[in-house]
Amino acid sequence: MSEYQVKYEQRFVENLKHYASLKSRIKRKVERIIENPYFNTEPLIDLSGKLNLKGCRSARIDRNFRIIFIICEECRYIENAEYCFCEHLLDKTILFLTVGTHDAAYAME
Repeated sequence: MSEYQVKYEQRFVENLKHYASLKSRIKRKVERIIENPYFNTEPLIDLSGKLNLKGCRSARIDRNFRIIFIICEECRYIENAEYCFCEHLLDKTILFLTVGTHDAAYAME
């Protein structure tokens, strides 16, 4: 059992419905992230001219499909982390923000 609490943003839940064919793969990846959110995930940075995803992490489902999430114990200490919604959450919380194709996920659609 994981030491992390898990929360899902509405965007994640809605996008999950759109990708029913990948639902089992997404579920397996989410379970792995919950067990160890730092393993095989990538911290995101602020790309000038693009969305500021500083403080977020990305996990691959396949070559062109991503999960974007935050770990409260990490993002709350990063300056200018626009997508850190951890004010009322414990440090040991993972918040899944979105899931989708590479471009849609990084655009937070």
